[in-house]
Amino acid sequence: MKDIRLVIGDKNYSSWSLCPWLLLQMFDLEFEEIQIALYQDDTAEKLGPYSPSLKVPALLHREITVWDSLAICEYVNEDLLRGRAWPASSRRRAAARSVSAEIHSEFPALKKHWPMNCKASIKLPLSEQIYNEVARIDAIWSCCRHRYGENGDYLFGRFSIADCMFAPTAVIFNSYQPELSAAAERYLQTLLGNPFLRKWIDEGRGEIARQPLLALARAS
Repeated sequence: MKDIRLVIGDKNYSSWSLCPWLLLQMFDLEFEEIQIALYQDDTAEKLGPYSPSLKVPALLHREITVWDSLAICEYVNEDLLRGRAWPASSRRRAAARSVSAEIHSEFPALKKHWPMNCKASIKLPLSEQIYNEVARIDAIWSCCRHRYGENGDYLFGRFSIADCMFAPTAVIFNSYQPELSAAAERYLQTLLGNPFLRKWIDEGRGEIARQPLLALARAS
């Protein structure tokens, strides 16, 4: 048994599972992947030994259990990466934490009406709320790239937790195809070109569908 175990859901659907999975992959941390199928009658029962919330993701490191995607990323950064997963400067780190928390807690319309589905490829109409939320994400991406991206292609130059937190959004935008500014589109393609994210998407597409596509990719 490896020291680090990460409990995730279906790769096709589980957006928040993707965030810590990508972080562990990008920083070359060896871990055991435990996948539990979502939307099944026994899902909660199977999650019981691993996750106090009965939700994914959950990380088990020796005797410590951490749940919630952002909490897991913070724990990995502090205890396993010696702070390397956030930008080095306090100014950049504050901005990176802020946008990560924003995507984690806000954007209710996107989360409700545009769920992650790696198999989906459909251009959906935008309600006013969806339009505004897409525009806000576009602004975050464009602003971070303009202000902080001079040392690389990710939001804050080099790869960070902020990119992990926006990775599910990249998959969602790839599926539902909103129009983005040139700067935001370039960042989207940077994330979609990440080899580990490509691996996640490919494996998600290969999973057995557990929910009807139209039910998950419903227009708002």
